[in-house]
Amino acid sequence: MQPMKYKNILAAITTVLVLAACGQKVEVPPAHVGKIMTKDGYQDNLIPTSKFRLGKCWAYCDRLVLLDVSDKAYQEAMTIFIPEDKLNLDVTIRATLSINPKKTAELFNAIAPTEVSGDISTIANEQVYRTYASQIIQAQVREYLSKLSISEIASSNEKINSDLRIQLGNAIEALTPFSVRFVGITNLKYPKIITDAQESAAERREAIQKEEAQLAISKAQLERELQEARLQRAIDKEKAETEAMSQAVLAQSVDSRVLQLRKLENERAWIEKWNGQLPTTTLSDAVPMVSIGK
Repeated sequence: MQPMKYKNILAAITTVLVLAACGQKVEVPPAHVGKIMTKDGYQDNLIPTSKFRLGKCWAYCDRLVLLDVSDKAYQEAMTIFIPEDKLNLDVTIRATLSINPKKTAELFNAIAPTEVSGDISTIANEQVYRTYASQIIQAQVREYLSKLSISEIASSNEKINSDLRIQLGNAIEALTPFSVRFVGITNLKYPKIITDAQESAAERREAIQKEEAQLAISKAQLERELQEARLQRAIDKEKAETEAMSQAVLAQSVDSRVLQLRKLENERAWIEKWNGQLPTTTLSDAVPMVSIGK
């Protein structure tokens, strides 16, 4: 039994030694680079996306240190004191950044990795951002916006955002290991006293616009009524003149007929009363009459 026991122990030790000699399987995933950390420090070469085994180890085993170099979007919510207005302005800055490939190697020596397992440690992208870029962004934004008034910021938002984007981009590229994909103001929250004043001003403008609109409506109604009154007067005048002319013509017509009728009636009355004698008058005015019957 003893020889058999020794054989099992020897086999187990051999297996452990063989596995240790082969090294642990590791992987550098996409959007990462890696370096091998030995007992003497980092190896020089950067390892791209790949799978491999670590080197043979006995007393000390090598480790794979991964650096996340993927594009990341970050937000900085800030409260900035505006000296000219003596008020606070809430600002949100959004930045999309990626680690500059030319500056990745130096990050392995500058930032301590976090152990993930016995064979792998990582340097997170967020860790690099907090170490370098966050403070730069906050400092640049505070320096730029604190020189302006809130009214200037509100009235020139687009220009200010464009200028700040250039300033932040240049500072991040020069002072941090990041390359800039996008950076700029994504949200401005003005002090309540400012927003209340703007709302009151907007309400007043709306009230004035309503009054002006109502005045325009009333003016149009009055002008229409005036036009209608003028038209009615012209119609009434035309009717009156037409009626007067009609009455005048009718009066003239009636007067001439009445006179003719009166004349005929007088002649008939004279004939009925005539006794066959010539009227007493001068000879030259005498009108011969013919006696009809006896």
